[in-house]
Amino acid sequence: MKLKRIVSFVLFIGIIMSLTSVALSASEKISLDDWKSYYSTIDNTIINLTPGADESELNFSWHSSFTAQKPVVRISENEDMSDYDEFIGTTSVSDVIGQRVNRVTATGLEENTTYYYTYSSDGDDFSEPSVYITHSSDSFKFLFVSDQQPNSEKYDLAENSYKWNTVLEEAFNNNDDISFIVSAGDMTNSGDVKFEWTATLSPKYLRSYAMATVVGNHDNRGLIPTYSHYVNNPNTYLGLWPSIAGNGYWFRYGDVLFVMINSNKINSHDTYKLVDLAVDANPDAKWRIGVMHHDVYGTGGHASQESAAKIRALVVPAFEENDFDVILTGHDHIYGRSYFMDKGEIVRNDSYNSGVVTDPDGILYMTSFASSGNSRKPSEDHNYPWLGYVNESGNDGYSTIEITDDGEFIIKAFDSTAGEQIDEFKIIKTDFTFEEKDNGGYFYGALIPYLCEKYPFFAKILGK
Repeated sequence: MKLKRIVSFVLFIGIIMSLTSVALSASEKISLDDWKSYYSTIDNTIINLTPGADESELNFSWHSSFTAQKPVVRISENEDMSDYDEFIGTTSVSDVIGQRVNRVTATGLEENTTYYYTYSSDGDDFSEPSVYITHSSDSFKFLFVSDQQPNSEKYDLAENSYKWNTVLEEAFNNNDDISFIVSAGDMTNSGDVKFEWTATLSPKYLRSYAMATVVGNHDNRGLIPTYSHYVNNPNTYLGLWPSIAGNGYWFRYGDVLFVMINSNKINSHDTYKLVDLAVDANPDAKWRIGVMHHDVYGTGGHASQESAAKIRALVVPAFEENDFDVILTGHDHIYGRSYFMDKGEIVRNDSYNSGVVTDPDGILYMTSFASSGNSRKPSEDHNYPWLGYVNESGNDGYSTIEITDDGEFIIKAFDSTAGEQIDEFKIIKTDFTFEEKDNGGYFYGALIPYLCEKYPFFAKILGK
């Protein structure tokens, strides 16, 4: 009997240790209660990292007291911040009374290096160090997300942001080689509420990873949209019709050119000019990627709206004329990818269904999941002919996109709720030359065809 008791006790201790081990493993993921405790300590003055003009630069932006007028960032390879380089920035008027916006650009960063940075709004009282790790730019991976869209009108922002943090937690726990984040817009729901920016910028991962973003339709809302006050984007192009919300820009990472479009700006030649400027400045880039919010060849009801039709007619030709490879979008909150498209037509590639296409013609359009509990399920009403794949789950998720130095573009999509991979697609390029521009520019390549299609009498006048 005594022996049985001893054995039972040992088994009991073993079970407890096993449960404790599971609990410790699970504790790596922050609980909602702990998240709420953390969330109560932050506000809209949290710092935001955005890509610089190329991989050797890193941009910073943050809000501070209006009286603080000397933004400084120090960067060191030492955690104790010894031997630092100091970068002094600029300030501008904020969206919040009593605050101002600080922007700093750090330069001279080297690949595959661990850095630490601190920042100050007045040249004194520096923050605690945060880590920032650079990776190779020859082959690299970035995280693709969209539609964080914390909603202060309907939901608890702490819970909204917790769901967004959970997506990032899942992504970074499974990918320790991500270089930066790309988001296809709707960073906020209301467009002019500072508390929603607090929710979007709240994950601690964003202190260590730059996030390139575009203006979504929700970011474009409000009396005075605030997107431009919370970012520090490089190579911004204001155009003839600057947007109060924010404008397009471009950046280069390794052999890849990223052109970030404000797709709320339609019926404008500004998109053509931005794309032309970016391409002309980077003729040796091997890949051309466009990012915009509206999913013109998308997965849900938005793709059939008049706004999508206008963007297809007036914005997409700028990408087609410049021979872009992939366009990353959001807006419909449903993950999917199109067939390769050109001038509104599907470009058939025999190997598409195998998940690997070599030197394709046309452009691949990819629509992201949403990221804070607001993804949707597709409808039978939106079974568009251009869709090559659409996810049915309605769960939040993320995608990783890896670009290798031997010419591969690899998309992997993950359902973060189920914790499983749901899609993989690869583009292989052996020919890195681009076709000559031949669409005739904005007026003849986009505006005239659009007017002829929209207004038949216009086509008759022009004899088309």
